Amino acid sequence: RDLPRALPHVTHGELRAPTLSTTSLRTQAPVILMILRVRTPSGGTLKLRVEPSLGFDAFLTQAAAEAGLPSAACSLSLNRKESLSPAPGTPLSQVGLAGGDLLYLLSSEPGSGGA
Repeated sequence: RDLPRALPHVTHGELRAPTLSTTSLRTQAPVILMILRVRTPSGGTLKLRVEPSLGFDAFLTQAAAEAGLPSAACSLSLNRKESLSPAPGTPLSQVGLAGGDLLYLLSSEPGSGGA
C-alpha cells in the first residue's frame, strides 16, 4: 500500500525509527556561557557571551574588536587602574572572572577616551 504524500521518496520497507547512541549522549556536554560586561573607553557597555574556557587574550581581542579598537592598544581592568595581565591562553575561569563581572576596556589609542 502507498504511504502518505508527505513522504513520496520513502518506500514502506525503508521506514525506521531514529536511533540514539548512548555514547554520543554521554560525550555531548552542554555549553555553559557566561556574560561579561565591558565598559568601553567611550562609555558604552558591551555584553559578551563567552565560554569560561575562552583564553583571556582571545577575550581581549573580541572585546576590542566589538569596541572598534585594535587589541594591541587595549587592556582590561577590574578597577580602571590596574590592567589584568594573565599568561597568554589563560582561561577566563582561571583569571577569576565570573558571569556578570564588569571589566573596563582601557586603550592607549589616541582619541579613544581611554587610558
